[in-house]
Amino acid sequence: MNKKTNPIFSKKMFTHIISSSLLEFGPVLLFLVSFKYVRIYESTMILMVATIISTIVTYRAQKRIPYLALYVAFLTIIFGFLTLHFRMVKFIQMRDSLYDATCALTLLIGLRFNVRFLELAFDKVIPMTVRAWEKLTYFWIIYFLTIASSNEIIRRFFSIEDWFVFKSVILVMTSLFGFFTLYVCYESKHKNS
Repeated sequence: MNKKTNPIFSKKMFTHIISSSLLEFGPVLLFLVSFKYVRIYESTMILMVATIISTIVTYRAQKRIPYLALYVAFLTIIFGFLTLHFRMVKFIQMRDSLYDATCALTLLIGLRFNVRFLELAFDKVIPMTVRAWEKLTYFWIIYFLTIASSNEIIRRFFSIEDWFVFKSVILVMTSLFGFFTLYVCYESKHKNS
């Protein structure tokens, strides 16, 4: 009996996930760590600069326009500027809620018009069936809506220190959620969709 190999855990896939995660979460990680040593406003400036650098590196690595990275950079610069200009922490906190909510909405609209954005982004690296991509998309829609709502609750009713703890937990949870849903949803393209 032939044992099916699971290319989802191939070296190419693993390398892609690690490099993408570093580029995506690197600025946030610097933001979280810097808060231990400087004020929130300096941390916000670090986040803004790191996000711009990450976007440029992503563009050079992918050799194409990284639309998601550009959107993150746009939100970070706008809400970072508002935070620094008005000296109000709520703006940089609201950035996360807006980002997560718009990601959920974009994925939902995509499904409505039969466009699977996750498939467009990762199909060359993760070969899966249409059904698997749709299942994965629904998982991420629910996840994005959950963390957007949670972020709003934490930022409104808890301290900035609590919010930073929440951000740290979400950073780890997002990585674990990504691996878990990929494993659960994975179906080889060779299967019938």
